[in-house]
Amino acid sequence: MSPIRLLPILPIAAGLVLAATAIVRAAPGDSALIKSRQDKLRDLGGAFKAIDDELKKRTPDWDNIILPNAQTVQSRSSYLPTWFPKGSGPESGVKTYALPAIWQKTDDFTKLSKTAQSEGAKLNQVAAGRDQNALKAQTIALGKACKACHDAYRSPDYEKENDQ
Repeated sequence: MSPIRLLPILPIAAGLVLAATAIVRAAPGDSALIKSRQDKLRDLGGAFKAIDDELKKRTPDWDNIILPNAQTVQSRSSYLPTWFPKGSGPESGVKTYALPAIWQKTDDFTKLSKTAQSEGAKLNQVAAGRDQNALKAQTIALGKACKACHDAYRSPDYEKENDQ
């Protein structure tokens, strides 16, 4: 076929390539995976906040608030590193506050997430002892672990868009 006869086909071919790229870039699996991660992180943060808020009370509710939420913190944080597989960052085309640095500095991210896992497990252990002062100290330790990761690997846009 002569090059002149191909000219009308080129825009169509280019359009198909762009459409295929968009489909691969924002595959439904990526969207579901990222939404699942965001939901789990929201659960984790909500459980941590519930404990922190409860510890501000004179007599916290250990059975209905602290203990179940401490278990949620431990269970959710134990899977933290697995929620960020390659391809589930901004390059997916899905809105996420996860910075590309997660996948560029995987050793550091893994180290920080394992620290959060460890502190989450300790939080659950301390909660079981029902010592309010010890639990306050452990919430501070876990908060520092979370903040270290957020400072390095979560977009500052998160705070701007989720400030309440």
